[in-house]
Amino acid sequence: MAKQLQNLTIGALLLLLPALLTLLYGWHWTGQFRTLSAYPFYLFTQTVTRPWGIITSIILAYSLYRHAQSSVRKLWAVLLLIVVVVWGGQGIKSLLKPYFAEPRPYVVALMEQMHQTPDFFYHHTKLARQQLVSQAHVFWPSLPDWQQRHWQRETGYSFPSGHSFFVASWLLLFYGLLSFRKSWPVLILVTLWAWAVMWSRMLLGMHWPRDLVASVVIAWGFTLVVLIVYNVLSRRRSV
Repeated sequence: MAKQLQNLTIGALLLLLPALLTLLYGWHWTGQFRTLSAYPFYLFTQTVTRPWGIITSIILAYSLYRHAQSSVRKLWAVLLLIVVVVWGGQGIKSLLKPYFAEPRPYVVALMEQMHQTPDFFYHHTKLARQQLVSQAHVFWPSLPDWQQRHWQRETGYSFPSGHSFFVASWLLLFYGLLSFRKSWPVLILVTLWAWAVMWSRMLLGMHWPRDLVASVVIAWGFTLVVLIVYNVLSRRRSV
């Protein structure tokens, strides 16, 4: 378990890099839109957004099962860990968002343009919020249509980041269950994918860096607890 804890911590620290670098260099979302540079990251965001997130999960689940160490090579064990860690993590995210009720960066910027507060935006129904977002072109003529549609689909709260929680849960499972020595190419690919998704959330005006940091920290703690419980139960079954 000590080795697993070490691997999980390495994975979490790597995940924190995009958000920590933005905080270190003082970067923040400004509402300036560059379609050519932002669109590829939008595609990475889509790998987590429904329905593509389901396809991504199937691919990741197969890869995790194929490369997992012998102690968790049973299909039922891998599937159980995925359901608890990944979808349980999404449940935690859904509980926390309305509790903290933090506005998204694009909502703050849009309401400033309309001379309103973020509370004004969130007091409306989802349909009314989407109609407010449809006016964004008035204030930002260069706003890409695909980005406005993305905003209209995601009018909820910001903290914590559900996309970041999703990629963190998956990455931590890979780091916790795979051998670094044998599976390093897979771990590198999953890490690069996770970085791209997390950066996309900030670049598209969906999240603040602190949202990403919180998502990773909570996912790390939750995954650690799940793996501890799994290891204890596995030892009892083998006795």
